[in-house]
Amino acid sequence: MYDKIFDYNKSNVTIAYKDSYAGLVNVNTGKPITDFIYDIIEDKNSCNLSDLIAFEDDYNDNPYLRYGRHVIRNGDYFTMRKNNKWGLLDKNGKVIFDFKYRRPINLLGVFVIPGYYVVQAGRREGVLDKNSNIILEPVYDHIMQNKNYWSCEKNDRFGLADVNGNMVADIKYISVCAASFTRPCFIAQKDTKFGLITLNDEIISDFIYDHLSSENDGEFYYGTINHKHGVINYEGKTILDFKYDNISVCTNGNNKVAFLTKYKNKQELLDENGECLWKLTI
Repeated sequence: MYDKIFDYNKSNVTIAYKDSYAGLVNVNTGKPITDFIYDIIEDKNSCNLSDLIAFEDDYNDNPYLRYGRHVIRNGDYFTMRKNNKWGLLDKNGKVIFDFKYRRPINLLGVFVIPGYYVVQAGRREGVLDKNSNIILEPVYDHIMQNKNYWSCEKNDRFGLADVNGNMVADIKYISVCAASFTRPCFIAQKDTKFGLITLNDEIISDFIYDHLSSENDGEFYYGTINHKHGVINYEGKTILDFKYDNISVCTNGNNKVAFLTKYKNKQELLDENGECLWKLTI
């Protein structure tokens, strides 16, 4: 019935060839899942579907990108080629990414945020969920997980999208990161300065800090201005003035936060409201 069929392992779907074209077939019944309309590419690297199957494809238009990769991963998605353009099918034969890309579509990350894939279409990256819905179109230079958000890079600028693909910080920052799983507050950088922005890309604190970071789920942010250390909260309120030589964060057994500060020849332990708990002359 078929001219050739690929090996499979722990999968109910594989690729078969018929009359010089490729398609997907159900390995349990032998019945076709798709029409046989896809380009045949010779198998250069025989292995099981639980691995990556790589094929070589000569790109005559770019001698520096001589070979591309045709990838099948775990039988869930199939990178296929049609009329010399690449697209992506799921195991049911549904077209996820249309056949318009000059280079193969790869799954770069599986369940980086649980239930999602990072995919690469040509030179651009996007996000696909476990139900084969496109969350982010593949138009970004790079996508990474940032807490429970996607950090999206395009033209050397960064923005943030939530897990549903809604942009919560426009792509206009030198860097932007989510410091909390629970608070809609983000550290962003414009030019050489840092500030805090909200879920709606509104400014919480001006971009006046040389550095900002957070270690306690985004409740407090520790920064520097002109080499002096201070603390602000997630509402942008200054908790400790930016005058200290050094600040360390302390947490007791009840997760109560305190700040161990050094200023000139004095060391103080301050509570989360900036009140002194004890002091020591060094």
